[in-house]
Amino acid sequence: MTDLPLDAGDTLLPAQLSPCVGGLVRTWTEQGTRLWSLPHDDVLVAAQSTGVLARSVRGEQRFRETALLHEESGTLVLTPRFPDRAAGEELSFQSSALQLEPAEEARPKAREDFARAVNQAVRHVAATFEYLVIEVGGWDAPFEPYAFFALHVDENGRQLSTVEVAPAPRGSELWQPHLRPGSPGASVSAPLSAEAIDGATFYLADAVAGFDLLPWDVAFTFGVREA
Repeated sequence: MTDLPLDAGDTLLPAQLSPCVGGLVRTWTEQGTRLWSLPHDDVLVAAQSTGVLARSVRGEQRFRETALLHEESGTLVLTPRFPDRAAGEELSFQSSALQLEPAEEARPKAREDFARAVNQAVRHVAATFEYLVIEVGGWDAPFEPYAFFALHVDENGRQLSTVEVAPAPRGSELWQPHLRPGSPGASVSAPLSAEAIDGATFYLADAVAGFDLLPWDVAFTFGVREA
């Protein structure tokens, strides 16, 4: 682990994370929330939504990626989701400390960064048969608005890619054809394919914008599917 700029007695608090987008990341701890700049964000960007980071409980069989934060020094410690393996076995991810700075303006192409982050999460849950919910971040956050993605098998045995949102996103040309008057939300499904996975990314990202949320307002929740 990188040497920590901490003193004896310093406390590290569990912190939920927004997706790291445009060089910015938001943390939520029991003491509140804060937006940070992360000049060297490659480690966090590569690790998020891949199943290697520690997770905290969001609800029954629902989890969010979590790090340890020392706010005074701006130190964010990424810890692995699973315990160390036996001696001689290579770890897929090791603990590391990142240096955060006061938030500055997001780097250009933050929109593209967010789509990449969503796509990384979608591909992860498609491979692990989990499900993904993009929600407002925070330990006591509401369960709506949300944007949900999962793979499932229909009554004909076809594997489908499905995105579901509630409430209906506002001002979204992408979602407009799928909105029904009086419906509390909307959904769209397609037979599983590489194109459907990429399409789900755009529907999810567009829904977040339609909820009037920024990438740093949300957290990714990963749900465990029943066997």
